[in-house]
Amino acid sequence: MRDKWVDIDAYFGPDRRRREGRKPWRDRRQQDEAKPRQALGALLRRVRVQLLDMNGPEHRRRALQVLEAAMAEAQRQQQFACLDTLRRAQAALRTGAAADLRVADSALSEAMALAANNGA
Repeated sequence: MRDKWVDIDAYFGPDRRRREGRKPWRDRRQQDEAKPRQALGALLRRVRVQLLDMNGPEHRRRALQVLEAAMAEAQRQQQFACLDTLRRAQAALRTGAAADLRVADSALSEAMALAANNGA
């Protein structure tokens, strides 16, 4: 997995560009949005903040993007208990009911505790 991540409105995840240095001739990007990869705890906190402001399908899509990045980071760090908890949160977010947001939030807080214990 790459060390750089892109964080813009349209996409959140690993930098998918193949080469470093100059941009290809037809590349439309004006600036390089890639930043160093975020820690698992920071990604989990970010998902919880996204849950607080869940106002529609666009916010739900963005929260799922950040959650998938957190799941990839948990798998990369081999924190499988945390990954299973994040999968529960992902399933709750995909259903779309308001009660499922509470299930997702409790799963995220459990995952944060598991990540903090494994990181210590």
